Amino acid sequence: MPFVPALHREPIWRRPSRSESGHRPSGYPHLNRLNVMRHLLRQPLVWFVAIGILLFGADSFFSVDRSEIYVTAAMQERIGTLWQTQTGQVASAAELESLVNNWVREEVLYREALRLGLDQEDSIIRRRLVQKLGFIAESDPTTAPETATLQAYFQSNIEAYTLPLRYSFRQLYFQSVDDAQRALQQIAEGADASQLGETSMLNATYAYRSGLNLNATFGAGFADRLRGLDPGEWRGPVRSGFGQHLVLLTAIHPAEVSPFASVQTRVALDYQQSQQEDARQRYVDNLMDQYTITLESR
Repeated sequence: MPFVPALHREPIWRRPSRSESGHRPSGYPHLNRLNVMRHLLRQPLVWFVAIGILLFGADSFFSVDRSEIYVTAAMQERIGTLWQTQTGQVASAAELESLVNNWVREEVLYREALRLGLDQEDSIIRRRLVQKLGFIAESDPTTAPETATLQAYFQSNIEAYTLPLRYSFRQLYFQSVDDAQRALQQIAEGADASQLGETSMLNATYAYRSGLNLNATFGAGFADRLRGLDPGEWRGPVRSGFGQHLVLLTAIHPAEVSPFASVQTRVALDYQQSQQEDARQRYVDNLMDQYTITLESR
């Protein structure tokens, strides 16, 4: 029988030798560690989880322990200074300790309120924060204005420094119209007016009173009823919120502009307030420019 040589076959897979340990045939059924890492790094979910862990760790590392309250010496001094400002007395050691303890108690309650979200959707807190931000906007230091600047402001706002029409007069009070009319007749017949009238909480004389002031004292419309009266004669009865009056106008003072020198201090305060309001408005305008405002149609 003739000899037939066997065909040489390559094995489908064989265990690699030590010299071949770094090489895997393409037909190897499992990925090695390097391929696994490459595969994982291509997955978005893996990156998402990794970044989240990194951010959480950074927050834990840099954040202050919210359960710790450290009362610095400067804070204790401010608490004592506030007490002295309110009471006019320096706090003793025992009083300061009590004040600090009260402050710590309030701080604990404040932090707990924040943790519970009690500051959210609270209109009072909202207004207070807006108010404090307004104070910050107005706190820029300003130099004292020159006299020429104040004079220009005075002229630009001359109405604010113009004294209105004012009245000076005497008055007699009566509860009823009939009593007032009888007294007016007695005065016309020569009776002493100072001996007439009923007792009241009102003054017998008033000087340099504006219409606004008189209406606040005697009731709405009282100043209007004085306009038709002639100075120098007893007239009435004039009705007020209290009753009836006989009135003797002693003088009618026309409106006049106050001299600048007499109101310079007030002008300086008004100018400063105006500058603060302008600074606040500029601050708000700059903030508004950073937002996109969208109003939903109704």
